Amino acid sequence: MRWLALNGARTAVASRVPWTAVRALCSAAAIAWVLHATPLHAIVAALRQASWPIVLAGMALALLARLAAAERSQVVCRALGLVVSRWQNIETLFISNFYALLSPGPVLGGVVSVYRYSSFGASLSGSIGSLLASRAVEAAVFIIIGTACLLLDRNIALISVRYPLGLAAAGVLAVAAATTCWWLVHQRWMQRGGARAHIRPAGALRAMWHDFMRLGPRMAWRAAIPAAAQVALSGAATCVLARSLGIELSLITAIWVTAAVYAVVLLPISVAGLGVRDLTLIKSLALLGVSSRSAVALSVLLFADPFVNAMIGGALQIRSTIAAARRRRTVPV
Repeated sequence: MRWLALNGARTAVASRVPWTAVRALCSAAAIAWVLHATPLHAIVAALRQASWPIVLAGMALALLARLAAAERSQVVCRALGLVVSRWQNIETLFISNFYALLSPGPVLGGVVSVYRYSSFGASLSGSIGSLLASRAVEAAVFIIIGTACLLLDRNIALISVRYPLGLAAAGVLAVAAATTCWWLVHQRWMQRGGARAHIRPAGALRAMWHDFMRLGPRMAWRAAIPAAAQVALSGAATCVLARSLGIELSLITAIWVTAAVYAVVLLPISVAGLGVRDLTLIKSLALLGVSSRSAVALSVLLFADPFVNAMIGGALQIRSTIAAARRRRTVPV
C-alpha cells in the first residue's frame, strides 16, 4: 500500500513538470508587473514600519487556523473510519506543507498526505477520499463565508465587484447542484438495490465513492464547523497583520479578502501563489483606498505563514525520519 502511494507521488510529480513550468512563468510575469507598479524600496519601507509584536500575534492566529484545518481533516478521517489520531493529522498537515513548498502546488503535498495516512494503516481509497473530502469542504466554506462577508461589507460598492462575485456565486451554485444530484441519484440507487444496499461495492474506488455518498451530507456539516473556525481565524490573522502595517480592516473585510486570496492561490496558475497573491491584494485593498505598497507588504507577511508552516513541517519530517531509523535499528533480524 505504501509502495503504491510512493509510486503515485513520483508519477504525479513527473507528469506535472511541464505545467509547473507554465505556472512559474505566470508567477514571474505577475511579480514583474507588481514590481513595475510598486517599487521595491517602497515595499521595504512599508515592511520596516511594521509593528513586529503585532506581526507575531498575527502569525499566532494563523497557526491556530492551521490547527483548525487539522481538526477538519480529523473529523473527515473519523467519519470515514480511518484510524488516524489528532496528532498524526496535525503532523501530516505541516509535513505536507513542507513538501508543497518544495514542489509548489497541491499535488505533492496531497500525495504526501495520502502516503502518511496509508503508513498509519489507512486504506489507499480511504486516504484519497479523506483528502478530497476535506479539501472540498475547506474550499466550499471559504468561498461561501467569503462571499457572504463581501455582501455584508458596507465599505464595498457591490457594483465594483459584480464580476468576481457573480463568478463565485455561479461556481458555488454549480457545485452544490452537482453534489445534490449525485447524492439523490445514489440514494435512489441504494433504495432500489434492496439487499444489495448493505453490500460494499467491489473495488477501492467504488468503495470510496460508496462511503462518501453514504456519509457525505452529515460528514460535510460536521467538518464545516472547524472549517468555519479556520476561515474566521485566517481572517483575524489577516486583520492583525494588516494592522501591524497601519492598515485598518474590519474582521468582515479581512475575511472576504482572505477568501479571495485563498481562491486565487487555489487556482493552478501560479507557484505557491507568488505574484497572484500580490495582485489580488492590490486590487482588493484598492477598493478600500489602501496603497499598492501596503498591499504588497501585507502579501509578504501573508506568505510568511506558509513558509513558517513549511519550516515546522521540515522539522517534524526530520524528527519522523530519525525516529523511523531508530526503530529499524532496534528491530531484531
